[in-house]
Amino acid sequence: MGTQRRTKAVGYVRVSSEQQATEGVSLDAQRHKMRAYCKAMDIELINVIADEGYSASNLKRPGLQAALTMLRSGKACTLIVVKLDRLTRCVKDLGTLCEQYFSDEKPYTLLSLSDSINTRTASGKLVLNVLTSVAQWEREAIADRTKEAMAHLKQQGVKLGGVPYGWRYSSEVDANGRRLIVKHPEEQKAIKRICALHDKQVPAPQIVQRLEQEGLPPRGKRWHAKSVYQVLTRAGRAVREYRQDAPRVLPTVREVKRDKQAAAQRAVQLRAQRLSLRDIGARLLGEGLLPPRGAQWYAATVLDLLPRAAAPRATAGCPSHESPRGCTSSRRCAPLPPSPQSPEINKPLRSQPRRCALSA
Repeated sequence: MGTQRRTKAVGYVRVSSEQQATEGVSLDAQRHKMRAYCKAMDIELINVIADEGYSASNLKRPGLQAALTMLRSGKACTLIVVKLDRLTRCVKDLGTLCEQYFSDEKPYTLLSLSDSINTRTASGKLVLNVLTSVAQWEREAIADRTKEAMAHLKQQGVKLGGVPYGWRYSSEVDANGRRLIVKHPEEQKAIKRICALHDKQVPAPQIVQRLEQEGLPPRGKRWHAKSVYQVLTRAGRAVREYRQDAPRVLPTVREVKRDKQAAAQRAVQLRAQRLSLRDIGARLLGEGLLPPRGAQWYAATVLDLLPRAAAPRATAGCPSHESPRGCTSSRRCAPLPPSPQSPEINKPLRSQPRRCALSA
């Protein structure tokens, strides 16, 4: 039977000068308590990293970052602290640590000895989830307070957001303690140059090339046509709308229907314009008229819509004309010519002499 693998842990201790003077919490006391716990629980303590004289107001501490680096590198899988406030006093920072290191998806574990927090147990996860929920509530509350403060400043006429191109913040402040906005000399030169080129009907892409050639400073890494348009708009020049900001033209959706009577009426009108059967089918589809079956008009289906001509007299070589139903052949037959032996057949009936039945 194989031996169980021991848990590798890294300890973190911290003390500030104020806490050390008032509370008497020393680094040696924290290390002693941590080693005793690891010995009792059969945990392999790899190292104990200390932050001396650092506040817990943020996570930018060399000792804490070194301990987290050991977790990421795989040297340890558990972070041990004597008390949770040794790790952080900010609920927001605790939420960040739980999200990045001690959540269910992460393989790391947090142990807080005095607070009885162990993320490997259900009770420890419950306490940590409660603290994480409090951290989320604090972030949302901060966001709400920030929105209210920004709305109040906007009502007072204070300019919000970044400083536009051509201006910068100065070191001088006003009566309310806010820094004043003054003109930026180099960027003001670029604004004048852009307006001058625009007045000469120079397009925006060529203005961008001129600015780069003359070395005028952009606000970002390089000049773009959009930034040129923004400068011209703030300067009061009439410019065309950005292509990406132009309203999109949605395609018109034509209503389609299967109406044989309407299709037949339209087919007769198009046939009167001397259109072919295929052209009539294409026009019907374009106008949203579908055939009774399927989705494509063919010459035969279009021909079925057109009115049929009356059946001609009996034709030569077509015995079906002799039937009561008329001609059922698909080919066109020629009319039967009159017989040369009896020319009187084509004469009117009144020209033929009447014969009496008694004389016959």
